[in-house]
Amino acid sequence: MSPGLTRERMLDAIEAQVGLVRFALAGGVDPAAAPATDLATDLATLVPSCPEWTIYDLVTHLGAVNRWGGATVRDRNPHERSRGLGDAMRSAPPASAGAAALADWYATQASGMLETFTETAPDAPVWTFSGPGRADFWLRRQLHETAVHRWDLEDALGGPTATTPLPEDVAVDTVDEFCAVMFPHKGPRRSLPVTIRLRAVLHAPEGLATGAEPVGARSPGADPEWVLTGAEEAGEVEVTGPPETLALLLWGRIGADDPALEISGDRAGLDAALEAGLAG
Repeated sequence: MSPGLTRERMLDAIEAQVGLVRFALAGGVDPAAAPATDLATDLATLVPSCPEWTIYDLVTHLGAVNRWGGATVRDRNPHERSRGLGDAMRSAPPASAGAAALADWYATQASGMLETFTETAPDAPVWTFSGPGRADFWLRRQLHETAVHRWDLEDALGGPTATTPLPEDVAVDTVDEFCAVMFPHKGPRRSLPVTIRLRAVLHAPEGLATGAEPVGARSPGADPEWVLTGAEEAGEVEVTGPPETLALLLWGRIGADDPALEISGDRAGLDAALEAGLAG
């Protein structure tokens, strides 16, 4: 199944997210224009949305995963996952080398990934979480991996009000990829205690542009909807809100008490599901 966003839109969006990671790591200045000594981000700063991680841990994880995603596409082996994730992690400079060294390392990992995605046909055969699939699976996966961790980084440095809003079409696809791809792959081993119905309220009254329709939604177009099915005879809860808020909720970055969300139905079941973690 092809993603809802076009390949060109995903390439533009992931390049923007990579740029925001570099910008945040450089302390909110253009990393290409600032001297290395100006990169004063404290790599020991804790990341509230990723317990026990520091900014150093977050960026080395993201850089390694970006590199691995690109390598998986470059290897074009649809029957076996690519190796080298551990080597990628170990290739990062030590935290003692400072933010400038880490920023340079991350730029190298992300640039290699972007080059591979740009040069590879979207339907090239590769390994995916569900077996043989298309190269654009990894373009989509790395877009949303980078977007969520970019939010983590900005939040750690300046709090939620300092985070950069996702474009609406990208945020809708973040929700769609979670529900259609990641939840089936990484979701709870036990059935959900509640069926969760999600509805994204779009800012644009005409809905999403052609080519941006979510592929896993029940009603693509204006106000797309998704369902995460709970255990047999489980209650139901409906969660309505902006697509980025829904995405952050699904990925455990915010709670159900966020004022942008409207919730009706089995709230206790929703709280139990969120506490257990929807992403596994």
